[in-house]
Amino acid sequence: MRIQLIEHDPEDFSRTNISFWAAEKGHQLDQIYVCKNEALPSIDSFDWLMIMGGSQNAWDDQGNSWLPEEKAFVAEALARGKPYLGICFGAQLLAEALGGKIFPNQHKEIGWYEVSLNRQGRESFLFRNVPASFDTFHWHSDHFSLPANCTRLAASPPTENQAFVCNDQPAVGLQFHPEYTRDMVRYYAREHSQDWEPDRYVGSGDEVLARTAKLPNTYWLMEMLFNNMAENFAASS
Repeated sequence: MRIQLIEHDPEDFSRTNISFWAAEKGHQLDQIYVCKNEALPSIDSFDWLMIMGGSQNAWDDQGNSWLPEEKAFVAEALARGKPYLGICFGAQLLAEALGGKIFPNQHKEIGWYEVSLNRQGRESFLFRNVPASFDTFHWHSDHFSLPANCTRLAASPPTENQAFVCNDQPAVGLQFHPEYTRDMVRYYAREHSQDWEPDRYVGSGDEVLARTAKLPNTYWLMEMLFNNMAENFAASS
């Protein structure tokens, strides 16, 4: 399978839980960085599109010269029925493409916080063999309304739509970050936590580092979600 990742920040995202899963399964993984003005690929060049997170605001087309073209690219991929996973910024682009609205969240959510599945989530293919609640990493200040013909699967106290699926095509949006390894979280807590403004759901760098040290490897969650998506998307194709 050919997987296409679209990245929005210039950090090195070559060693994430996504790349580890792709290598384990023998899938081809290609990455482009639109923030570096790298050209978007042909829709026919991949089997699964994954739109990753970003520090930008997804409504700021004028401030990000590459964003209108990326939004058109997302719309075309969805129209062509390409399997789609959007994480954080990518989930917001998916929601907007399907008719939802993006807006500043009441609270920023940065750090390790619990996500809880609703009834639909517990019954969904996406969270098969995943606990009804789990800790995962978050880093977002914006959110989105649930588009029509989509089903909400999970929430956290400050964030209503932590996970959703489109009901008539193979598309999934996750507001949280299962792709982050513990090494990635340690790096961000050390290098970027000075930019995290204190809030009810924003942990300090020291708090995040302490919590990270106590957690098991984060790969298990990404592996479960990817295995479930790959099986479901293949069955529906």
